[in-house]
Amino acid sequence: MPKYEKIPYNKDIANYVKKAVKDGVSIKDIVATVNVRYQNAPRTHATFYKLYGDDISDARAEIVGKVGNVVVQQALDGHFPSQELFLRSKGGWSPTNTVLEGDYAGDQDQDSSAVDDLMALLGKRPDKENESSEDNSGSSEESA
Repeated sequence: MPKYEKIPYNKDIANYVKKAVKDGVSIKDIVATVNVRYQNAPRTHATFYKLYGDDISDARAEIVGKVGNVVVQQALDGHFPSQELFLRSKGGWSPTNTVLEGDYAGDQDQDSSAVDDLMALLGKRPDKENESSEDNSGSSEESA
């Protein structure tokens, strides 16, 4: 049974990994390139992450921080798409949850409230009650 040697951590590989992650290269492509360019490079993703996982995380955190700073600064400067992006990703805001205020575009006469609709379903129409009370102008009955 062959005994495998432990692959050492290589500073040159680490520097390439950091640069490639910051440039947006996929991990799959980084591993493939490292295997072509360097001797004693990890062949599996598991070993690659074991040796260079911290370098990958550091590079991702650095680039996300830099881009995040630009987006926040643009948002503060009044750039609406940056404001919207920030509020969606960090503020929990969604445009579907906003309340629209303004003029109603429909026909106001045909609009009815939920109470009016319920009263109509119960057979108690306010218009008809007003007409019947006009007919019985002498009576002072109150409806419950």
